[in-house]
Amino acid sequence: MKFFNYDSPIMQFLTRLTDLFILNFLFLICSIPIITIGASATALYSVTLKMAKNEESYIFSSFFRAFKNNFRHGTVSWMVLLLAGIVLWMDYRAIGMMGGSFQQVFSFLLIAVCILLLFPAIYIFPYIARFENTIKNSLKNAFIISIAQLPYTLLLLVVLALAGAFTIFIDFRIVGLVWFVIGFSGVALLNSFLLRRAFRRFE
Repeated sequence: MKFFNYDSPIMQFLTRLTDLFILNFLFLICSIPIITIGASATALYSVTLKMAKNEESYIFSSFFRAFKNNFRHGTVSWMVLLLAGIVLWMDYRAIGMMGGSFQQVFSFLLIAVCILLLFPAIYIFPYIARFENTIKNSLKNAFIISIAQLPYTLLLLVVLALAGAFTIFIDFRIVGLVWFVIGFSGVALLNSFLLRRAFRRFE
């Protein structure tokens, strides 16, 4: 039957779902130590960027090869972002103790800084997965691309906002299952279609 042919649309769809499930599982397992989230996210995008262009090969070998090759860059970049996030959280708590016009001014400044941090944070791990560079230049170029390709940056923010809304407003049992089964790899794949276009000018 044509239904069971490997080249049939149904079988290709099921194969892609299986790949995303495996990839999601690998990302979760390799992110458990917390400190390795950056390397795991880089490996995740290394695979999904290839998927977006139908270049993917074996999921296991591709993921772990990227995890190993980009471990230092991904981990250091993650720690930089994590440290910046902690500092911003502390600033947020401190601003909450202020009063009057000072609180409004510093709140506005904090929002601006958060946006400036969020822009490169969206691109940094896909950038490391796609390009070879120093950690410093990777962070700098991620920020430059986020500004230079602002329409794609805004679309990526929309994808992340929708994922956040799904997480907040849908029943926790459903949300937990979706994120565990296919959530992270699915969002990464959707982002990768946009990222491929955003990176095109810089390849």
